Amino acid sequence: MQTCLSSNNPFSYDRYGYAFEHLADKSKCLDYGCYDAMFLHKCKEKKALNYIGIDKNKDIVLQNPYKEQIFVFEDKIPFTDNEFDCVTILDVIEHIYDQDKVLKEISRVLKKDGLLIITVPKKNIFSFLDLGNFKFTFPTLHKYFYILQHSRKEYNYRYINNPNGLIGDVEREKRWHQHFSEIELKDLLENNSFILEECDGSCLFQRVFIILDQLKLGKIIPNKLRVVDAKKFRASNLFCKAKKI
Repeated sequence: MQTCLSSNNPFSYDRYGYAFEHLADKSKCLDYGCYDAMFLHKCKEKKALNYIGIDKNKDIVLQNPYKEQIFVFEDKIPFTDNEFDCVTILDVIEHIYDQDKVLKEISRVLKKDGLLIITVPKKNIFSFLDLGNFKFTFPTLHKYFYILQHSRKEYNYRYINNPNGLIGDVEREKRWHQHFSEIELKDLLENNSFILEECDGSCLFQRVFIILDQLKLGKIIPNKLRVVDAKKFRASNLFCKAKKI
C-alpha cells in the first residue's frame, strides 16, 4: 500500500486506513453497506464528519453496537439528490448483482465533483482461495461444516431462506464473490458517471493467511509479517478514489 497513514489514523494498511486518509473534515459522507457501523464510528471519533450509514441487512443494522445513525433500505438510497460530499462503498460492490444500478444511485446523491471511495477484492494469483466462494464452489461441503459449527436452523436462515435476499453476504442473483482488475473497475466506474483518479491496494498473501487462521494455524505467521505484506504489496485488495462527473 503506497498511501501514507497519518498519525491519527485508527486503522492499518487496509481499506479502512486508505478511506480514512481521503475523508475531509466537516464533509457530509455516506457509508453505503456500512454493516455494523464500526468504520464510520471510528472516523467520527477522529474527524469532524457528518457521517451516515445505510445497509440492506436489517439483522446487522438492528444489532448496531455503536449506536450510530444507520438506515435500512431496499433499492433507492433514502436521501435527496446532490446531498453528500463523499460516499464510501468498502468491499461491498463485489457482493451486488446490479452494480450499475447501485452506482447510479450513488452518483445521484453525490454532489458534482463529489468523492467516491470504493474498495474491492483484486484479481491475483491467490483469488481461487477466496473462502467467500466456498459456499458456491463446494455447496455440500460448506453446508456440512456450517451446520457442524452452528446449526441447521442457522444455515437455512443465512443461506436458504434469508429475508434480506442474500446467500450469506452475497446477493442471491449474484452468487459469486467477485474479484476485479483495475481495468474492470475503471470501466464500471466510467460507465456510471465517475472518473477514476487514483488506485492503491494492499497485500499479496492475505488469502493464505485467512485460510491458516481458519485452520487455527495463524500463529505461525507473525503479525509483523502480515503488516509487511499489507504495506509492501498491492495485489489482494484494490482501493480507488473517483470523482463524479
